[in-house]
Amino acid sequence: MILYNPDCDLKFSEYGVEIPIVDDRALKVFEALKKDDPSLQYFPLEKIPAITKEDLLLAHDADFVNRLFGSYAELEREILTCYELVDEDGHYHRYNPKKAKKDFTRAFDVVLKQVGMTYACAGEALKSGFSYFLGGGMHHAMSFGGRGFCLVNDIVITLRKLQQENRIQTAWVIDVDAHKGDGTAEITKKDKSIVTLSLHMKEGWPLDSGSVRDPWFIPCNVDVGIDIGEEGDYLSKLKEALNELDTHYPKADLAIVVDGADPFEADELESTEKLKLTKEQLLERDKIIFEFLKTRNIPQAYVMAGGYGTRAWEIYTQFLKFVR
Repeated sequence: MILYNPDCDLKFSEYGVEIPIVDDRALKVFEALKKDDPSLQYFPLEKIPAITKEDLLLAHDADFVNRLFGSYAELEREILTCYELVDEDGHYHRYNPKKAKKDFTRAFDVVLKQVGMTYACAGEALKSGFSYFLGGGMHHAMSFGGRGFCLVNDIVITLRKLQQENRIQTAWVIDVDAHKGDGTAEITKKDKSIVTLSLHMKEGWPLDSGSVRDPWFIPCNVDVGIDIGEEGDYLSKLKEALNELDTHYPKADLAIVVDGADPFEADELESTEKLKLTKEQLLERDKIIFEFLKTRNIPQAYVMAGGYGTRAWEIYTQFLKFVR
């Protein structure tokens, strides 16, 4: 099942944010798929599960959650920090409030809808074996705050909510975004029921920030860094990582795949330049993960995560056409 509703797109330009996430990335994927299948419909807004303050507390500290639900000034400060919209000198960076058409309260509402869609996506996967949400994947959000364009961690919130409801006991997070899934690793570091795999750039953000004592250096259960120039080994390293997951950890009741398109050689975000995979390699990446989980009868739910610039939509579309 494909889950999408344009009201869940966090259209950054509407808030005066000037980062290279194209506003219609998910919409282009949906429209391309609808050409092949005219019956494809938007996921109804009224069916998006409501996400509460208590749900956020399943993954995040009370102080942080209280700030999100506190005054507008507190929420604004969290968003400016999370999306790196203020530089070290206190000046706006990639942000022009004069261009904003909406305030950040609306942005937070959209983020909560995205969490609800990730949760709905996981529920659909448990029913049918496969689902894909055209959004979500906020894997940098930590227990104590948002980071790296990720305000809250929809992945962990979803898994713990499902556990709380006794719908699953164990889960795998397979993260193939260009950037290490540091927030998911930090939140689940003492949680043996959620096993994390991250295949990412060996160098570059977030691994070039701070010291080794910082939270984003906490390892995943399976960590594979791809060095500069190792693109030719990427797929073999992916297979090795999946085999390690399969060999050393109990079979999961559900897998969430953080399916970033930002390893693409045409990605336009500066911090992804140290990993450049072809379109063909990325399709093979997604097919390997899909078949790995399918042959083991593990329900698989996908979220988009990173993908920046005018061509990111192509990566998601080619995989979903293969699945459909």
